[in-house]
Amino acid sequence: MIRRLYGSRRLAFTLVELLVVISIIGILIAVLVPSLSKARKQAAGVVCQSNVRSLMTGMNVYVADQGAFPGTHSLFYFQLLFGESWPRVSGVTWDGARDKLNDDLSFTVPYSKPFHTDPEFAEDVPKRGTLFPYVKDERVYVCPTDRPGVSTDTVDGGGGNGRLSYGFNAYIGYRSPDSLGSFRYIADSLNNKLPGTNATRSFHAGQVVRFTPASFVTFVEEHPKTNINGDWPDGNFNGLDRIATRHLLQPGSSEDGPKGRVSIAYLDGHADAPTYPSRTLGRELFAEFGQPYIWRDGGGPDQANMAAFLKEIPGTCPW
Repeated sequence: MIRRLYGSRRLAFTLVELLVVISIIGILIAVLVPSLSKARKQAAGVVCQSNVRSLMTGMNVYVADQGAFPGTHSLFYFQLLFGESWPRVSGVTWDGARDKLNDDLSFTVPYSKPFHTDPEFAEDVPKRGTLFPYVKDERVYVCPTDRPGVSTDTVDGGGGNGRLSYGFNAYIGYRSPDSLGSFRYIADSLNNKLPGTNATRSFHAGQVVRFTPASFVTFVEEHPKTNINGDWPDGNFNGLDRIATRHLLQPGSSEDGPKGRVSIAYLDGHADAPTYPSRTLGRELFAEFGQPYIWRDGGGPDQANMAAFLKEIPGTCPW
């Protein structure tokens, strides 16, 4: 009797049972995959934010040693406001990228596209930058979601240059953090657009703007197409450069593009990932906390403000 009862027990699933199990597994996958994907994207954003914080920490150590921030590409170009622009060679900018100075004082890029395949570019950036002795881990200079390739005018920017994802505030080279507490406008700078809105902010001649270190933009995750992997593969965050909002991009669009998070480090050393529209320009971030910039339609007045804001390098070019 016992042998008959247990010896005849089924040892396999029926087709209906298999279909039920497969359906349950499919439902679990459908539920978990988006969550896992979102978790991976959140993790990449956290790493990226940690990168700019590490760069800013290294920058603070550099400032402690040198007394001022390192040179930026725009700083050397804007010496035109005081006389002649200075060429950029390896070892004079924070990121190590260089330009070729032509006879007419214009500049061309010495690297070949795509930049991530150029061995000279790979050798220069970031290892020949003035910050590299303080931040020697090359992985810190690249966002984990920034893959080498061809840059595109899309929300994520397509591919990066493979060596650098972040831009340093183009206008503060050779200045000390202590000298960035305020600025008195020399000329009117009117109707500066603010990020993600039609609102503007104006500054008038004689107006003093007090800078808050916690809001003073210093390092920015930069859109690959605008400068950093476009025509000029350098880490120079300028007024016309665009931010990269590749982290936790929100669906939908607006006049300024869909919103996403961008990694930013500030003058006080902290880092954050605020949400901005994808087409936000550097000049909009600068207008938000009051720093002057030169690339506006105003032309002359902005040149006067920039000549007052920029650090003039004394003497003649030493190289």
